[in-house]
Amino acid sequence: MSGIGRRGHLPRGAVRLSTCAVGAVVLALAVSGCSSSPSGPKAKDSAATMSTDARWVAAKVRAGFKPLGVFTVTQDGTKAVSCGHGKASYSFAGHQTFTIGPVDTYLNLSTVVDPWLKGRGYSIDFDKKSTYEFGTRNSQNLVNKKAHIHLTVSATASSEKATTEVWTATSHTDCLRAG
Repeated sequence: MSGIGRRGHLPRGAVRLSTCAVGAVVLALAVSGCSSSPSGPKAKDSAATMSTDARWVAAKVRAGFKPLGVFTVTQDGTKAVSCGHGKASYSFAGHQTFTIGPVDTYLNLSTVVDPWLKGRGYSIDFDKKSTYEFGTRNSQNLVNKKAHIHLTVSATASSEKATTEVWTATSHTDCLRAG
């Protein structure tokens, strides 16, 4: 008989050897899985991109309109917020006041923000509801799926006849692996 015992069963030694081989393969796969780096960006890398992109869009807006004062950053995207399980998220927020003409709130966001940021990997985030109140408030929600960044640019004026509006850029990263 060639290696098979009575009634078609493998001898005990062969069973032990195959069990050990399977165990070694499973252990090798588990170790290699833990040591290889997971795909996708790290939280800190996405945070740097997020901060750069938010400041870039603010500079673009300032270049095309009449700013009053400076772009004020209230959260700079450098503080990690733990999401648990070795993951973190970052946030950015800033605002700028501009001199405007009537109805600029609607026109500016609808015509410039999406095309500007499309080249930087952003698209409209249809999962989030945008705000729109003719002449007084408008927001554009964008997402960069590759970098896991969510960016909202909003413009708010006190009335349709207001002479100033406040642009706000807020963004956050998804919970991504820290480090």
